[in-house]
Amino acid sequence: MTDPPRLDPRIASALHDLFGIPQADLRPDAELDADLQLDSLSVVELQVALEESTGVRINPEDPSQVRTLADLQSVVEAAIVTGQPAFPSLKLSEDR
Repeated sequence: MTDPPRLDPRIASALHDLFGIPQADLRPDAELDADLQLDSLSVVELQVALEESTGVRINPEDPSQVRTLADLQSVVEAAIVTGQPAFPSLKLSEDR
């Protein structure tokens, strides 16, 4: 029997630091709203924290499809692979 996939430690850390969710509650099938009690604002806070910890933009094509921790982990992994910077440098226009 194989072990279930491990949750990215950055996700686990963000969930604990932001919302006090214990590691024991972080199962891949845990639903963000029903099981972890995260509302839409909490999910945005989590997204920003993950962008800060990974350095890449995390922007799922369809946010309504991110329902479980496994879904969230897939989105984070895909964002890391594509590597779009989370906070691109601001460029001031020289044309005034």
